Amino acid sequence: MPRRIDNSAVTGGLRAVEELVRTDPRRVRRVVFQLGSSQQKLYALQKAAEDAGIQVQQLPKGQLDAWFPDGPHQGVLAFCESRSLEDWNEVRARLLEQKRAAAAGKAAAPLIIVPAAFEDPRNLGAGIRSAVGLGADAILLPGKGSTGLTPAGAKAAAGTENAIPVCRAQDIAQELKGLAAEGFAVLGLDAQATRQAHTADLTGPLVLVAGGEDRGIPPHIARCLTDRLLLPMAEGCHSYNASVALALLLYEAARQRGFSGLNKGV
Repeated sequence: MPRRIDNSAVTGGLRAVEELVRTDPRRVRRVVFQLGSSQQKLYALQKAAEDAGIQVQQLPKGQLDAWFPDGPHQGVLAFCESRSLEDWNEVRARLLEQKRAAAAGKAAAPLIIVPAAFEDPRNLGAGIRSAVGLGADAILLPGKGSTGLTPAGAKAAAGTENAIPVCRAQDIAQELKGLAAEGFAVLGLDAQATRQAHTADLTGPLVLVAGGEDRGIPPHIARCLTDRLLLPMAEGCHSYNASVALALLLYEAARQRGFSGLNKGV
């Protein structure tokens, strides 16, 4: 039976979670198992989840009880996205084809957004809304350490979460290094950077990385950046909201690209 915990859709029960992992694994953000359980079926389910690339955890029974108070959860909970995510390998192949077409002058250069360490699902939803409005081609979520596309995030996205591929990479650092090797500029927003965003060339194949509300860009992702950019800010302001910072950088990229394909205003 599904429940809503901290704006996340949660499914409990062995058979219900087994069915999700088997039929819709890209909708499952993580599976939490009861620590110390000796049930053989839970071991088999954990292996199936790991094989499907789903993050797994083992936590005390009391934590599962708190998340799923009406039970029985049978020692396993699945935390789910509000919809199934796209397969990153398939989306990546399309983006590389788009990059080749852009080099021949037949398409716009691809633009990928990485919301790194976003903890508030409403910020993720707002970021997706800006990404769609300003012409981004895909959202790539880290496998760990970031919120998922929860019902609260979907509400903030105002329906736009279905207008752009949203994917999750189990090893985000490896994927970013691979994109850099393919000729993408991997640019991150950093308050300590010295280069202003408007001075960077944002017209080519891009990955734009925005850090989370408190932690910024995690070190393992920051090491994959090809450059760091700074947004101008008035004296006395500590920082921008995470989704606002992303929207500002997206606007600059769209401006440099001549607002190509953006023919509707507000």
